[in-house]
Parts: sequence; C-alpha cells; structure tokens
Amino acid sequence: MTKIPPSIVAVEEALNSIHVNGRIRVSISQEQLRLLLGQLLDFVMVDEAWYLNQYPQARESVARGEYPSAKEHFHADGYFKGYLPYPVAVDEEWYKSQYRDIQMAVEAGNLASLQQHFASHGYREGRFPNSTVAARLSALLKGPAQQTSGKINIALISSPSVESPAPATTRPARKATGE
Repeated sequence: MTKIPPSIVAVEEALNSIHVNGRIRVSISQEQLRLLLGQLLDFVMVDEAWYLNQYPQARESVARGEYPSAKEHFHADGYFKGYLPYPVAVDEEWYKSQYRDIQMAVEAGNLASLQQHFASHGYREGRFPNSTVAARLSALLKGPAQQTSGKINIALISSPSVESPAPATTRPARKATGE
C-alpha cells in the first residue's frame, strides 16, 4: 500500500475557513486535527529500539500485541501522549538559559541530564530542545493573538459549528518535572 500525505487543496477544502481582517481563519475540530495529524504522522520515522526503551508503557503495549510495532504505537497513541519518535539533541546551555525552572533544578542538583529531562518531560510540556527547533516551530505554535507572520491562522475549537475560538489565555509558569 502506498501512503501519501493529503494534498493541501484537499485539506483546505475540508476545513471551515472565513476571512477576518484580511486573513483566512481556519476552524478545525479537535477530532479533525487528530485525524489530520494521524495522516501526517505516517511519514515520521520512529527509532524502534530507542522508543521502546524510553517508554515502558509502549514496550508493554507492543509486547501484549496491542500494536505490531513501536512505529504503530507512536502513530496511534504515543504522539498524542507527548512521546518523541527518536532521540533529539538538546543544547544544554541554551535549554537552561530558556527555562529558568530547569536552570534552578540543575543548580539544586535535581536533574541528572537535560537530555533525559527533555525526552521524559520537556517535549510533552512544549519546551524546545535547541534554538534551531525553537525558531522553526515557535511561529507555528503561537496563538492567533500572538501571530505576527503568515496569512493563515488555525484556531482549535471544540465543535465545527463554532465560528470563533475562546480568547487566548496566558499559560501558567511551568514547574520543572524531575526524573
């Protein structure tokens, strides 16, 4: 079976869009978002050995036959739980400088490895491992009120019939999660 990502035309036609202040606002239900991400995740490579070693619950699910492989687990479940598909290099100096709680945890001796922290907690918490990833993803992940570039904003809503999302809220400061 050949897998191809959905075309941009098909995706745009499937989504509800309206023009707001010269921009296109796309409304997408959480179910549509998960389905779309699921299709795109088919193209993400998974380091099977690392993934099963990193995530014992995934290893147990594969061993029980719930999923035929680590890749299938990641695509169906792991991504949505905040699991990484493979190890990602963490720039430890940058990581500490960006996250004050991490710097404090390191100074207090509560974190043995920033690499391990990112794999176990940081990615799931929405932290970036290095400046390259931060620069590439931060514009995409900013809320519509913070968006400064591009012509399309995507607003996640709970129902396709709702036309405007709830106002953006400020996220509370993150607490470092230990190992």
